[in-house]
Amino acid sequence: MTAPTKPPYGTAADSVSERAPGEPLHSPVIDWFDEHARDLPWRRPEAGAWGVMVSEFMLQQTPVNRVLPVYEQWMARWPRPADLAAEAPGEAVRAWGRLGYPRRAL
Repeated sequence: MTAPTKPPYGTAADSVSERAPGEPLHSPVIDWFDEHARDLPWRRPEAGAWGVMVSEFMLQQTPVNRVLPVYEQWMARWPRPADLAAEAPGEAVRAWGRLGYPRRAL
């Protein structure tokens, strides 16, 4: 029987004890993200501040897999804040669909 292997990121205690003094704690997280991050539309440069803000509102208490289709439809319909502002508020609420807490759409 072989000895159990150590998890790739160790335990919290391992991380602290093995870390050189002054080494940033965020390095392992950034390294993991660089390797495993999902390609999400609001992480792309073309999303801009508007796309990121829309995603932040949509993702509050809502899983990513439910947000993705609504986000893409929303951004296609209202690519700029002015486009949304020109619509009646009820349109935003209807487009919000089943994301929950439709008041967030307003």
